[in-house]
Parts: sequence; structure tokens; C-alpha cells
Amino acid sequence: MAIATLEPAARTSSATPQRRGLLALLLQEPFTAAIRLRANRQTVTDAEAFRTHIKRLLATADSEARRAGFDGEYVKLAVYAFVAFLDESVLNSNQPSFASWPRQPLQEEIFGDHMAGETFFLHLKELLGRQDSEELADLLEVFQLCLLLGFRGRYGVGDPGGLDGLIAAVQEKILRVRGGHPPLSPQWKLPDDEAVTVARDPWVPRLAVVALASCVVALLLFLFFRLSLDAGVADLQALTSQLLP
Repeated sequence: MAIATLEPAARTSSATPQRRGLLALLLQEPFTAAIRLRANRQTVTDAEAFRTHIKRLLATADSEARRAGFDGEYVKLAVYAFVAFLDESVLNSNQPSFASWPRQPLQEEIFGDHMAGETFFLHLKELLGRQDSEELADLLEVFQLCLLLGFRGRYGVGDPGGLDGLIAAVQEKILRVRGGHPPLSPQWKLPDDEAVTVARDPWVPRLAVVALASCVVALLLFLFFRLSLDAGVADLQALTSQLLP
């Protein structure tokens, strides 16, 4: 199957909690290859063979995601996000076998685009403005995975605060769609009219005093040895001036 023919397909079923996380899971093998490359755990001697292998994995993920009922547009965007992550990983690897990769990154071969470092975030911001849905959360999870694994794109030259804010926004939307993290067990929940009493540890003030005293002693010792060293240097200089004409 040629990955370059990725096109939106008709939706066959709606996303369900039972399918939650499947989109990212289907991209597990491509992500593993990219992570090993990014962490310098894999040396590629044949870039074309590597490219062919990745395209085969993406074609399989694309086919299985559509068969599972994911919207074709969402599948295509998920693959795009990964390809942006992979191209950045390849370009940052500095492996000699990838010398020709910048002339035709995978994003250009598959999507006809060479600005994934910018387009990735345009897609992401547009997705954040869409109506909440389980399927959207699955797609955002793929984008979030790329970011958490080190994709920087346009933010590689600065503005880390902007990137951190975007990561937080994606996480907040995913949690909102999925209802946050459920409690471990309903039995852990206290009655609404029951307050939690926090007992004061008697050792806390004692340890605080000990810590403060230790800091004072350390400072005094530092000053003592610093003065002693200065005095020793002065004596050595005086002795040297007497010995040398």
C-alpha cells in the first residue's frame, strides 16, 4: 500500500472509550524507530531502506486505523504529526547516511510539504479549537506524544514558554474530553461533611532548627578556611619576595 495516497475516508463508526488511545498505539512501531534514532540508539547505514521501512509501517497503521473506524482526516493528521517528528529526528541525528534526507524529507514525499515545523503547530492550534470528542482526544494524543518526546519545530529557536503553554493546553483538552483521571476506588472518597485533620509532625520544627544550624556552621567554616587560605597566600608571597632578588 502506498502511503503517499493517504486521503480522508468516510467515517465508519464513532470513537468509543474502549478504543481510547488506539490511534497512538497503531503508531507504536514508527515511534519506536524514531525514538531510537533520536536517542542515538540506532545507526542507519541505508537511508533508503530505512525510509521504505517507515513508509511500510505508516501504511499499515493508516490502514488499521481506518478499519477501526477513525475518520480519514484524523488518520492523515496523525501520520503527518509523526512524519514531522521523524524528519526532525533524522535531521538532528547527524548520521552520514542521512546526508541527502534534507533534499527530500519524508513530509515532502508523502504530503508535498517541507514546512512541517510550522504546519504541525498550525494543525494543532486548529484542532484545539474543535468541538470536544473522543476521536479528537485520540488525535491530540499523537500530537502530544510528539511534543513530549522532544519535537520542537518552530520552537526550536526559542520561546520555550510558548511551547510549554501549548503542551498544557493539549493536555487540558484531552483530560476534559476523557473526564480526567478517575479515582482509584469510590471507597477512598470521604463523606462531604467530613474534614481531613492533618497531624503536625513534632520532628518538623526540630529538623528545621538542625538544618538552620548546619547552614550557619557551614558558612562559618567556609569563612574560616577562606581567611586562612588568604593568610597563607600572603605569607607565601612575602617569603617569595625575600628569597627572590
